[in-house]
Amino acid sequence: MSSSSTTFNKHKTTCNTLLFQKLLNLSAGVSPFTLILETLEQSGNSLIQEFGRRAKISNTKVVFVSFKTPYCKKAHLPIEISSFINARQKTICTLREEIISHLNLPKRNSVDEKCNFMLFFDSLVPLASSHSEELSSFLTSLLISSSVSLLAVYHVDIPIPCSITPYSPGPLVILTYLATAILTVSSLEQVLSRKRARDRSLPEPLFGLEEVKEGVIIGRNDSVKEKGLVVQMELRKRSGRGILENFVLIPSSSSKAIPKIIPLTEYPAYISTPTFINTENQDHSSQLDMTFNLSLSEKQKKERDEVVLPYFDAQKEGGNEGGRILYQMGTEDHEDFDEEEDEI
Repeated sequence: MSSSSTTFNKHKTTCNTLLFQKLLNLSAGVSPFTLILETLEQSGNSLIQEFGRRAKISNTKVVFVSFKTPYCKKAHLPIEISSFINARQKTICTLREEIISHLNLPKRNSVDEKCNFMLFFDSLVPLASSHSEELSSFLTSLLISSSVSLLAVYHVDIPIPCSITPYSPGPLVILTYLATAILTVSSLEQVLSRKRARDRSLPEPLFGLEEVKEGVIIGRNDSVKEKGLVVQMELRKRSGRGILENFVLIPSSSSKAIPKIIPLTEYPAYISTPTFINTENQDHSSQLDMTFNLSLSEKQKKERDEVVLPYFDAQKEGGNEGGRILYQMGTEDHEDFDEEEDEI
């Protein structure tokens, strides 16, 4: 790879990292609707926690719209909230009016300090199951101002009932079409396992539901060494150009420390060269189920290298006499010859 292409790739990665930082900071104009896609293999709580930490620093009010979290567990939420809305067993119109009522937006002529709001949906699966046809109109109606941003979580592994019209797109297709930023989380250890398999030209391992084994829901990993998750950012700009980049989010051990964000292409365990075992000097006969040994001793290897083939002897002086097979008896041959003489 040339130096110019390497410099271009580094510059591109740096720009994408800055965009990811702006996305986490909920900067105005970056992404009005951010969708987090999680699976059984990897939860998005660490990423949600980082959104909440930065929202607290920027004095952004968080309106928590709950579809699966009960009010009694309000104190155990991954983010600090200013309002809690129980969305279960409510119609679309009622829920929209209640959410809008918590957005105390200043008037146009007001000189008060501008306040930003983040609407957080802990799960869009119940809404997509019951109101799939009204999903797009409901979400877009909540973005009534540039100071309001929408952050929602969608669990990919939860099955959705089939729609009445078979030709209409599914809820996940609609959500990925509406979202201006899609963050797909995955397990760091599984990403590294697939990378190691590709480096060795082996088929990539399957985990969890992809294994298609009875009773297997979550992939088992006996040696979990890497802590963190991989976040795939798909950011769509107003011009229509899409930006795709993978990052590693390493959560901090303490609540006060800042998590680390590293591009996946710069993560040490991902870019490290795999170590291959030199099998040239290994005894392969021990791995075979045979009753005899195919390996050669050092003495036999040395005598094999000293054997002169007829082709090489014919190129010397007197080679026109015809090919001759020259054989020099070794010590083992002398012993065998002596035994034959004794028998005679």
